[in-house]
Amino acid sequence: MKEIGLLSVDQRQIYANKILNQKGYSSKIISNMDFNHLDIVVCGIPIIKMSEYLNCDFHSAFPIDTFLDLLKPGQLLFGGGITPAIRTKLNQRNISFTDYLEDPLFVWNNAYLTAEGLIGKIIIDTDFSLRNKKILLIGFGRCGMNIAKLLEAFHCELIIYDHTPGNNARASSFSYKTILSSDFNDFLPDCDLIINTVPKKVLSDFHYEIIKKNCFLYEIASYPYGLDQGLATEHDLSFYTCPGIPGKYASKSAGEIIAKTIISNLERNQ
Repeated sequence: MKEIGLLSVDQRQIYANKILNQKGYSSKIISNMDFNHLDIVVCGIPIIKMSEYLNCDFHSAFPIDTFLDLLKPGQLLFGGGITPAIRTKLNQRNISFTDYLEDPLFVWNNAYLTAEGLIGKIIIDTDFSLRNKKILLIGFGRCGMNIAKLLEAFHCELIIYDHTPGNNARASSFSYKTILSSDFNDFLPDCDLIINTVPKKVLSDFHYEIIKKNCFLYEIASYPYGLDQGLATEHDLSFYTCPGIPGKYASKSAGEIIAKTIISNLERNQ
């Protein structure tokens, strides 16, 4: 039986390991850099942090390149957000890999958990009801769609902006209000919440000057992000970065999704 090692990252890996064991797989949590005996290495989501280090909870700054050098040809690696540079090195070393974020079922389930966790965090952070509040949602991809759907229940005034014409049109087809970037000057001074889901700068420096002081900003996109924390702080705005929401607020469910994705992949490739 193939040996599976799940890199210690967060509670998602713990729950995924339990399910794999329950399903009869030989798996365990790994909290060191000894991968030589493993057939399958399961990394975190994302696999990389701060653009250059392995995402794990037992080493604050372990270079991703050094980690890749420790793997051996013939191993299979699972992870989320595997960058082109990492893919190139894995291919050169004859190491197979699967990116969770290329699995449609995983992506949609994870997007829902992200949306659910985000709204829970917003309710905890803020001192007002979401009812009738003006919310700018930047991005109408998978996360944006799930966030918008859940926010409907709160009867807020939801406005959606997406720089991609197709996504903007999709939002309109679902009867959501959409705006153009040229409308920001009129909308932002009255906005109560801004949620960004895309790793692309959308707001200009000037926009941070006109956002009202009691507006809350939430960044859930991955690096290089879309909101500017420095400008938000400079203008005394409440700013929250929200990495790994599923792992923090629904770790058991998120772990189940990881385990199911691994099992599905292994069964397809037996």
